[in-house]
Amino acid sequence: MADEEEGGEEQGEEKKGSKKLVVIAVAAILLLLGGGGAFFFLHHKKKAENHEHLHHLTPKEMEKMIKEHPIVDLKPFVVNLSGPAGSAPQYLKIRIALKLDRALTSKEIDYRLPEIQSAILILLGAQTVGDLQSTGGKLALKDEIRHRINARLDSGKVTDVYFTEFVIQ
Repeated sequence: MADEEEGGEEQGEEKKGSKKLVVIAVAAILLLLGGGGAFFFLHHKKKAENHEHLHHLTPKEMEKMIKEHPIVDLKPFVVNLSGPAGSAPQYLKIRIALKLDRALTSKEIDYRLPEIQSAILILLGAQTVGDLQSTGGKLALKDEIRHRINARLDSGKVTDVYFTEFVIQ
């Protein structure tokens, strides 16, 4: 009988200890969630403020931005994509816009346009459908286009490449 009473007391202490542990674990989880939520809210608010500033430019600021960082829209490219021999040909139709670091670069791009178009056509023709179907593949293509164009420019550089049309058929 005495053994049974001692066993009951030990179980009661174990239950109290496990309840304490559960309460501590729940409190820790709530603190972590609360801290994460506060961080997200504060970080998100700062991002929103930054985006608001970019989208609410005065006409004068917008004009200055357009003059200082023009965007050049290239004519569409249509190329055969690389693929296994004997397979049906697949095509890529792509339209590219280039954001430049200064206005003078726009004039150099006009002058070097045949050279730039040739470099882009060669690069695009070497791509496969598999290369271009993923977002990572498209981003890698953007970087490579920017790199190849910048290698040909002297007066400035392309800061970003935008795909304004992208169709694989």
